[in-house]
Amino acid sequence: MNSTIAEDIKKVIDMGDSLPSNVVIGGLKHVTVVEGKEGEFESLFKELAAEVRKQDKRCNYYDLYKSEQPRNYIVMEQYEDKEALQMHQKSEHGQRYFPKLRERIENMDVTYYVCVTPLNST
Repeated sequence: MNSTIAEDIKKVIDMGDSLPSNVVIGGLKHVTVVEGKEGEFESLFKELAAEVRKQDKRCNYYDLYKSEQPRNYIVMEQYEDKEALQMHQKSEHGQRYFPKLRERIENMDVTYYVCVTPLNST
């Protein structure tokens, strides 16, 4: 049974609930984009990333990497703590962009980590 976009997004948000509170949190999302939607996905992600950098002051890092493998990407993100991740997930810009991005995603595997070496975006 296929889940809806809203259910998929909720699953990702729920994953963050079990993380420890006062540590730096990193996320890796392995994404396969629907064939022919790569350009749309990249454009939407660039718009979202600009909003994240402007609005999510406790997000240290938020970038998209394109694989040599067709349609495959990695989203790397890092937050000062669990609360910062949750604020990002529930942000106005997230609510605007996450469903649009998810419509262009065929498959997404998400894993969150406790960061050993915090980074900062420049």
